[in-house]
Amino acid sequence: MRVKARGKNSILMSRKLKILVRVAKKATKKLFDVRSYDDFYKGQSLAGTISHFAKYHFKNGSRATVSKLKKELVRVSGNGLVKHHFPNGIVSGVDQHAINRWQSDKSVSIVIPSYNDYDLLKTCVESIHRTCVDIDYEIIIVDDYCMEDNRNKLKTLSDEKTRVIFRDTNGGFAKAVNTGLREVPKVNDAVILNSDIEAHDGWLKALQYGAYEFGENIGIVGPKLLYPDGRIQSAGSYRNTEAPEWFDHYYRFQDSNYGPANVPQYTLGITGACQYIKREFMDTVGILDEGFEFAFEDMDYCLRGWEKGYRTLYFPASSLTHHESATRSKNKSIGEKEKQAVVYFWEKWGDWFDKRNVKDASGKTRIIFVLQTLGYSGGIKIVVEHANRLAQEGFAPEIWSLSEGSVWDINVPTRSFKNYRKLTESLEKEEAIKVATWWETAFPVWMASLKKGIAVNFIQENETWFYPNDPDAQRTVISCYRKEFKNMTTSSYNLDEIRQLGLKAELIPCGYDETVYFQKENNKKESQVLLSVGRTFFQKNFDFTLKSWEALGDSRPMLWLFGSEPDMKSLNDKIIYSFKPTDGEVNDLYNKATVFIQTSRHEGFCLPLLEAMASGTPVIATDAHGNRDFCIDGKTALMVEHDDVKGLTLTINKLFKDKKLQDRLVKNSLKEVEKYTWPVITKRLVAFYDNIEKQDHITEKVVAKYGK
Repeated sequence: MRVKARGKNSILMSRKLKILVRVAKKATKKLFDVRSYDDFYKGQSLAGTISHFAKYHFKNGSRATVSKLKKELVRVSGNGLVKHHFPNGIVSGVDQHAINRWQSDKSVSIVIPSYNDYDLLKTCVESIHRTCVDIDYEIIIVDDYCMEDNRNKLKTLSDEKTRVIFRDTNGGFAKAVNTGLREVPKVNDAVILNSDIEAHDGWLKALQYGAYEFGENIGIVGPKLLYPDGRIQSAGSYRNTEAPEWFDHYYRFQDSNYGPANVPQYTLGITGACQYIKREFMDTVGILDEGFEFAFEDMDYCLRGWEKGYRTLYFPASSLTHHESATRSKNKSIGEKEKQAVVYFWEKWGDWFDKRNVKDASGKTRIIFVLQTLGYSGGIKIVVEHANRLAQEGFAPEIWSLSEGSVWDINVPTRSFKNYRKLTESLEKEEAIKVATWWETAFPVWMASLKKGIAVNFIQENETWFYPNDPDAQRTVISCYRKEFKNMTTSSYNLDEIRQLGLKAELIPCGYDETVYFQKENNKKESQVLLSVGRTFFQKNFDFTLKSWEALGDSRPMLWLFGSEPDMKSLNDKIIYSFKPTDGEVNDLYNKATVFIQTSRHEGFCLPLLEAMASGTPVIATDAHGNRDFCIDGKTALMVEHDDVKGLTLTINKLFKDKKLQDRLVKNSLKEVEKYTWPVITKRLVAFYDNIEKQDHITEKVVAKYGK
């Protein structure tokens, strides 16, 4: 009987282990899919996760481990609002189900400074009691020496959860808050809350979840603050790009459900209207700087935290209504106090913001371009050209990426990293101009530039175009376009889109190498060859080209393609495919082809069209947005409507039959492309980076403008 029992147990164990392996495979696949989701928001690597589950299995057995793995599988699969976990650590939303399940064991003291604002304060206190039923909290109201009648009213708010402290003199926001923070029990976290706040359900639990479960090295967490009409008042704070001595709020005046505002993000600062502060942060960083008479103390507090290694997190799962300015009007001397605060802040932090060293020991300006990959892409090609040509101009550029090896000729130092965490940890130590080159590199570059260097975002196109019909991904992309970046882009269309987001950018078009792409002397073109880029990527809309070409029937020309997808040759027996040709070989193709065509739905620039023009080949194109600057219908190109197969067929036929039209387009194109040669573009690049390196140190201007 013993042997039989043991055999049965072995079978059951075997089944459990099979289940464990099956679930583990699914979970591991998910974890690999999101790769370094934890890089910035949880702090545990994939290897650490696997090790954790192995130890868990030996300690708790198969059944418990299977249950835990299933829960982890649900977590990374994006239940609730979390649809995407990107390799850079950004997630597209917050899992509300996880917050609801989470149980907090942290006690919180909510400190509310008050100044003759009983009616607002009463509403605030009542909303806290109503919305914090499952959390151990207390309210500490600090009366900043109000009028006697108001002080008497404040006493009526005292109860078992609420106490009122009366100051002997009026000291302003920082002193009033510090009076309350000094009363917070040594084991409690704290919340600084304005008296004109009205709390929403779940606000405090969500802030605690953000502080302890969502991020890593968190010191301060802030919510989404809304105006009474429901529009956004604050979604984290940044330095005002129009008036750099002040700070402003992300997504101010946008609708409450504005997509990018629903993406949790680390931010430079969080407004003091509501800050959740961990006990560890207070023990290490201290309390507010009372040198600020009014304003800037909240940003100063966050910056002091960043300097000590604590991050500030904007966490939109928490939201509150802020009746902003309702209390400010009662302080008649606010103007002078704000002047004092702005001068004090910039005397304290001016060099930190505006005197960033970006030069190496020899005096050369360092520029580190951050790429996700070094693969076959026009956008990557442009970045490599920037680096190579800036090196020739006396800069000290480098290229950092997550991939080893490159299909491009790179003439500057390179470094490769296993993941974004490793890259960011190294990059944050560097004194350099740090350039994001793809939206997923923007967040790591921003993080790595907070304390050292200057952050640049090279936006070759609004990258939401890569995620059609996916608003979750689109909002995540936009959320990474931070105000702190110095932006550069490649076309007028891109510039307009960037401006619509409330950002500034410098327009520097892509360049082409006139020593590689040129019209050969005595060149003899083929009379019946249509040339195109051979890519099946949806934005290229090659299917439109193919259908229109096939509609020409037996009289259609040969279709030559080039790129990295040779299987496209099988689409038709009249297709010839050149696999990964060199630049010189591409120029040969341009020179031999009768016509070049590209029917993209969208391009940030569309360099192949420009190269074809420079090689003396007439072009047909769709309005792909980024090509508008140099593709002028009837002058430098023939433009066709998207997906109009009949129209494109007629246009191809017309251009092949009309030699005079070909010659006219080529003549105009050769003149147009002179503005895009690399010597011309490089001068603009040099000016751009020289201007960034100079920086605008505003402290003296602030003192002159606001000082006594």
